[in-house]
Amino acid sequence: MTSADLITELQAARPTADSSLRDRVRAIASAQPSRRPSPFAWLTRLSARRFALVAVPATAVVLLGLAGGIGLLDSGSTPPSVTAAAENYRRQLPTTTTATGGAWESAPALKAGAPAATDAATPAPTTGRAQRYSAQLTLSVKNVDALSSATQQALRITRDLGGYLVTVSYATSDTGVSSLTLKVPTANVQDAIVRLSGLGKIVSQQVQIDDLQGQVDDLTKRETALREQIARLSARLAGTDLDAQTRATLEARRAAARSELAQVRVSRSQVNAEARYATIQLTLQTPQSAVVPPVPTRWDNSVHRAGQILAAEATIVLYALVVIGPFALLALLIWLGRRGLRRRQEEQLLSAR
Repeated sequence: MTSADLITELQAARPTADSSLRDRVRAIASAQPSRRPSPFAWLTRLSARRFALVAVPATAVVLLGLAGGIGLLDSGSTPPSVTAAAENYRRQLPTTTTATGGAWESAPALKAGAPAATDAATPAPTTGRAQRYSAQLTLSVKNVDALSSATQQALRITRDLGGYLVTVSYATSDTGVSSLTLKVPTANVQDAIVRLSGLGKIVSQQVQIDDLQGQVDDLTKRETALREQIARLSARLAGTDLDAQTRATLEARRAAARSELAQVRVSRSQVNAEARYATIQLTLQTPQSAVVPPVPTRWDNSVHRAGQILAAEATIVLYALVVIGPFALLALLIWLGRRGLRRRQEEQLLSAR
C-alpha cells in the first residue's frame, strides 16, 4: 500500500477520538507549564521589506551624524588649502617693483609721494653715435578720470618734443589701463621720460640702449667702396678700344654695383632713422581693487569636513556593494528557489487530498 492510498483511506474513514482520549489530552495540556516567550520572537514576524524600511534610514542617519560630529570636531582649525590660498593671495597683492633686463636697470620704484625721476636717474644716449633707444615706463594714477587726463597729457608732451603717436590702447571699467607707443627724437628722450614720469607714480621703469654706430660705419664703408668701383668701371667704359664682349661684361658689373649701392643707401637711411627716434612704451593704470578673501567660519569648515567624510563613506559603501553584491544576489536567488520549491510541494500535497 502506498502513502497516497493510506492518505485516501484515512480521509474516507474520518476516525474520531473517543471521550477518554480527549480528557487525557486536556489533562496533559493543563498540566504542561506555559513557555516564556523568546526575546527574539519578533524576528520571526519581521519581513524583509520591513527590515529594509527600518535599516536603510537608520544607517543613513548614523552616517550623517558621524560625518557631522567629526566635521564639527575638526572645524576648529583652518584647512591647509585655505591657509595656502590666503597666503598666495597676500603675496600677489600689488607691491612696488623694479623691472630688470635690457642694457640698464632702473632705480627702485618711487614710494607714494616721492618726486618723479630726474635726468640723473635716466641714462642718456651717447652724443655723436647712432643708437637704438627704447624705454618702458609703467605709471599708476588715482582713478579713471586721472587716467584719461594723463593719457591726453602724454600725447601733448610727445607733440611738444617733436614726437608722434604710433599706437594707443585705452580701456576702462571699474579699473582702467592705457597703453601708448610713442616715438620721440632721441635727443629729447631724457626730457620726455622725466615729463612723462610726472603723470603718476612710477611702478616700473626699464631702458635699453643698443649701439648702431657699427652698422652705420660698415654701411658707409661699403657705400664708399661701391662708389669707387662704379667710378672705375665708368672710366673703363669711356674708352673706345673695348670689344663688344668686354664692354657688355663691364656694363653688367657696373649695373650690379649701382643696384647694391642703392640697397646700401636704403639700409643706412633705415638705421639712421631708427637711431633718430627713441621708442617709449608707456603704460598708465589705475590701482587694482584689493578684496581680501573672506575667512571661512567654523560652520563652513564643519560643512566642508562633513562633505569629505560623506564622500569617503560613500566610497566605502560602494566598494562593499561591489564585493558583497554578487554573494548577496546568489543568496537571494537560493532563498527564492527554496521558497518556490516549498510552495510547490505544499500545493502538490493539498491537491492530493
